[in-house]
Amino acid sequence: MQQFVLYNWGSLASVAGLVVAGVSAYFARSAAKAAAQARDVVLVSTLAEDINVAQILAQEIITLAVHQSHALVRLRCDDLLGRTLTILNRWDQKLSLSSKENLAAAREQLETLRSASLKLALNPALPTPKQLSAMQERCGRIRDIFTEEHASAMRRNDEANNV
Repeated sequence: MQQFVLYNWGSLASVAGLVVAGVSAYFARSAAKAAAQARDVVLVSTLAEDINVAQILAQEIITLAVHQSHALVRLRCDDLLGRTLTILNRWDQKLSLSSKENLAAAREQLETLRSASLKLALNPALPTPKQLSAMQERCGRIRDIFTEEHASAMRRNDEANNV
């Protein structure tokens, strides 16, 4: 037995090295898979947080519109429009087609709301009830879109955490 080990030491060491390399490769592959899953969970969570911030901005716009602070409505619309464009561009690969359509609709509503609030801010006359109603309705639709998208992102986050 000793002679066998002495004459075949190099071959035995090579076989042992292959076994250790195989076990290491198996564990490395498992670790890489776990890291990829953890990254996906973090990304989905970050998307949900971005949409949550947008949802909060949408609620602020409603409050400002109710108080007829048209100049501030326009500023917050600019903020929310920037956030919306960031979400659409940054998270393009993670958003579903319906989410992209919802966010595009929110963008259109925001652009219209921004124009209307600028006109109202520059006009010294009081807005008509019809103008106020249209503005508040638009604000509500924008908020509803971001509420729906936040819920969708949280659902994806929950699903990613359960993987």
